[in-house]
Amino acid sequence: MSLLTIKNRDILKVIGRKIKEARNNKNYTQEYVAEKIDKSPDIVRNIENGRSVGSVETLLNMCNLLDITMDDIFYELLQNKNEILDEKIYKNFQDLTLKEKELINMLIKYLKDNR
Repeated sequence: MSLLTIKNRDILKVIGRKIKEARNNKNYTQEYVAEKIDKSPDIVRNIENGRSVGSVETLLNMCNLLDITMDDIFYELLQNKNEILDEKIYKNFQDLTLKEKELINMLIKYLKDNR
């Protein structure tokens, strides 16, 4: 899917799928999410089913509750996936110990050598 061919229905479908995945990963019900973001369960259901996106406020509150980012939601629709992933890897890498960094480096070398 190129940037020029992204359709609204594709965006709604991706948002819904990502929100539902995040909610399920937290073992939250639609009703629980709705209560926590002060919206009706129908709004949550419509977002997850790709019928609507709700407001920006609703989407941001859902992201905060579900511990996901807008990048997590829109990642597959973006053309600059490589740069986003590089940035995420770099941020995660910074928090590792020296020993963990050495292990990651060995893993990267192994992956490159065995393509």
